[in-house]
Amino acid sequence: MLRRLLVSLVLGLSWVSASGAAASAATAGPPLNFVTEAFPPYTYAEAGHAAGPMVEVLSEVCAQLRRECRVELLPWRRALRSAERGEVDGILAFVDLPERRKLFHISAPVIDARYVFFARAGQEFTYRGPKSLEGHVVGVYGPSGASLVLAELIAGLSVETSLEPDNPTVLRKLLAGRYGEQGLALINESMALLLMRGDGYGGLQATGMAKSFGYSFGLSLQKVKRADRLAFDAALIDLCRKGRVADLLKRHGLPASPCRKA
Repeated sequence: MLRRLLVSLVLGLSWVSASGAAASAATAGPPLNFVTEAFPPYTYAEAGHAAGPMVEVLSEVCAQLRRECRVELLPWRRALRSAERGEVDGILAFVDLPERRKLFHISAPVIDARYVFFARAGQEFTYRGPKSLEGHVVGVYGPSGASLVLAELIAGLSVETSLEPDNPTVLRKLLAGRYGEQGLALINESMALLLMRGDGYGGLQATGMAKSFGYSFGLSLQKVKRADRLAFDAALIDLCRKGRVADLLKRHGLPASPCRKA
């Protein structure tokens, strides 16, 4: 059920304003166009509009900047390609990785998250560092932050990976034994728990954390001027220090990242 919902969320959606308040007060420059995917619990569609905690934080930042911000929900590969080509101003939710800084200015983190290895229930495996993955097949959604983190972890090791088009496919194949008797999956912990509650992936267990990180906004170095990037950062940090970001995320049961500069 949830898998069908995730697919339907990204179909037939047009540009939507991240905030009516931001749009009405937009006097400080042209609209900023962002892309994202349907990635509950961080971003999703609600009544035909882009919604979720990352969109709510963006809305507050844009209102403070007096800029209209628009968010389009797309399949992730298309969203990432559009952002990398400089066809839009920004992308969310974005993981800060060295290779991405060649094309993006990455904001301070907004939401703390974790990439966690999952196995089938009863499987005797505990993640104890990259070498413990040798001899295993690991499923991962990609290209994504998770797949990039996995590639970095297993560099030089004898570990087979299976790149999948979405997270539900990763969990479904893991549960069905498609990655072998000792198969594993690397996935965002909150996303995995949401899928396991909603779509019956109860026969899985977490086996160890691969990486803790924060989701950020990526601003195109091609499209967004340096002064605008700095203003965006300043507004985000100001909202964080005032406790507004934490208040927004509390409603979704998600932890706010510590307030720090990008």
